[in-house]
Amino acid sequence: MNKKFAETLVKDLGRHGNIVTPDNELFLEELVSVDIPESSKFYETLPGKKQLVEEVGCYHTFSLRRVLRNRNAKNYKLSQWKETYEAIVSLFSFYSSDTLSRNLRANEKLIEMMARCNEPFSLLGKFQSYDFDNPEKTLFIITRPVLVIPGTKDIKLIHDWEEANTTYEKESRSMGFLPTQKRVRPQEYFSH
Repeated sequence: MNKKFAETLVKDLGRHGNIVTPDNELFLEELVSVDIPESSKFYETLPGKKQLVEEVGCYHTFSLRRVLRNRNAKNYKLSQWKETYEAIVSLFSFYSSDTLSRNLRANEKLIEMMARCNEPFSLLGKFQSYDFDNPEKTLFIITRPVLVIPGTKDIKLIHDWEEANTTYEKESRSMGFLPTQKRVRPQEYFSH
């Protein structure tokens, strides 16, 4: 990717909020090292280098997952089998950047923002928090998409979409077996 485009994306990533302070050097290097050819595809997959941030009682990981081509965001219709796949993925709470990319294209307001953007690219990332700072030392895993549309003024619309696509899971152990994650409502997490 052209360094100028990469610098713009990393700069806007730093203004995003709702995530840890991004490691600008790590993500700039990742974006510059990726070939983004001319294509009719909506996105290109990134290697997914992870930033790790540790705090007392929790830690976070953050990675960039997709470079989105703003000009290819419009005129998209999900096929029937993809709609079915999306429903299954959502039901079982798998995190899928492909699913989120398609979900994003179904949001007319966000697609319009991307189409009006002066920059050629946007970003989709993944932010995970592993929180065990509670009296029971129960592990909660919060997985949130991170969308960056350069120069956008309506960050609330982006944050609302991210929150609607955030999953909350609680780790549990049944009779000493390996831990499993169970999806919970946000209220259960926020009440701990």
